[in-house]
Amino acid sequence: MRSSEGSAGGEPPVFPVELFYQAHSVLVYGPSRPLVRLTLFALASSVNPMFHWVEFASPTVERTPCDPVRLGWIPDDRLWLIDPAERFSPDTANEKLSISKLISAEEPPESLNHFAEFLRLPELSQQIIASQAPDGHPGVVAVTNVQHVADAFAYDRVPSILSVHRHSGFSVMVGHDETAGPGRELFDFVFRLEGTGDRLHDWKRYNLVGEKGISSGPLRDRRPVRLDEIPLLDAVLSEARPSDS
Repeated sequence: MRSSEGSAGGEPPVFPVELFYQAHSVLVYGPSRPLVRLTLFALASSVNPMFHWVEFASPTVERTPCDPVRLGWIPDDRLWLIDPAERFSPDTANEKLSISKLISAEEPPESLNHFAEFLRLPELSQQIIASQAPDGHPGVVAVTNVQHVADAFAYDRVPSILSVHRHSGFSVMVGHDETAGPGRELFDFVFRLEGTGDRLHDWKRYNLVGEKGISSGPLRDRRPVRLDEIPLLDAVLSEARPSDS
């Protein structure tokens, strides 16, 4: 499904159309892990059903009943569990590699810079980007539990990481289960979720707040919008919440 997800009654779309048709960087954060993960899933799957899910967690991690992985919503060939987290730290081994030995010196400086930054990406990121041929729509990498690896990525490296993915036609959608720091300003879109805890029995009274990237529609000016009033999220959350959660 690829949709701008308008509200009922012919109201303006909740999310800007370009979020679904162009490569962007997106941060979703809040204190409730289930809400963050399900919102991330809803956005990623709406942009591209063939999205990749990267998770900083052990394969034996305990999951809530409404977890997208536990529900079987993410195919094994697009599920990447990183444990320990150090395996995903930026690869510095290629930083001294002579680019001139790999591509023509006639390439413009911008292309050389993008290629150099690509080589500095973690090996997994390179593998994901190389696995998808351009088809006119953005690929998606959804990254969860980033609070566990914040120390592995220098603040000044994040813009180049996001830029390389965007240049390669990939949106990077990041889920942060805690209060996000100043690094959130590096993203094109920032969404904050209200709600706490691992239970979703009262999710309909919680709100989504667009903190960055929203200039029109219901989320403009950081206006809170109830989750059940956002069709894209309402559909996913309603399906994910077991009757006993």
